[in-house]
Amino acid sequence: MQLPKNSPKCARRLYMIDSLRGMAIVLMVVYHSFYNIRYIFGNPFGWAVRLYPVQQAACWLFILVSGFSFSLSRSNVRRGLLVSACGLGLTAFTAVFMPSERIIWGVLSFLGAAMLLAQAALPLLRRVPAGAGLAVSAGLFVLTRDIQYGYLGFEGCWLAALPGALYQPHCLFPFGFPFEGFWSADYFPVLPWIFLYGCGFFLYRLAEGCQGAGRLLARRVPGLDVLGRHSLVIYLLHQPVIFGIMWLVFRFSA
Repeated sequence: MQLPKNSPKCARRLYMIDSLRGMAIVLMVVYHSFYNIRYIFGNPFGWAVRLYPVQQAACWLFILVSGFSFSLSRSNVRRGLLVSACGLGLTAFTAVFMPSERIIWGVLSFLGAAMLLAQAALPLLRRVPAGAGLAVSAGLFVLTRDIQYGYLGFEGCWLAALPGALYQPHCLFPFGFPFEGFWSADYFPVLPWIFLYGCGFFLYRLAEGCQGAGRLLARRVPGLDVLGRHSLVIYLLHQPVIFGIMWLVFRFSA
């Protein structure tokens, strides 16, 4: 997939990817806004909002777009290390200042690890036909979606229980095997999410061979593309900002 080489540099950017990432940011802000009202400030309005679908839509989109963007990066090792460092920083910040909402191996930690793992496996991944890779990745994601709960299956539709011994070591939680007593406000282990990341990787491979994909992906959604270009900074700052604003509003309205 290539845009015309004589196109101006700004036209060669895949703005639609920025826009999709921006949409994920909007969903995440909406989710954390309602989460704060409901769980931190006691939901004084009595709203009944299903937060899980919003959170899952945001994170699925983040992970798919990140996998799609892997082949567009100049240095996935550098990006992977940067995002991993941000994930560790978020863990430290929440552990110190928001221990009741601590994040251990959240989406940033996963995305950093996924970039590094995909880079290490890149020679093998390039040998896999794009269509087959997408189908296998999607199938494995469905199969392992509930692995953190001790089962193979998808969203409560379980096929088989996994050996309890996998969940006893304290070092396997990053891979999807949390030990008894482990908890995190945001938890995205390597399994199953690496397979959703793989779906994004192989979707890009399919788009490479699709006529017109470059022009479609070069389109922008005004506003969302700007948010998408600064998604990491916004992700790191949006929850403290939302929390601070709500704290002031509820404190002085009371």
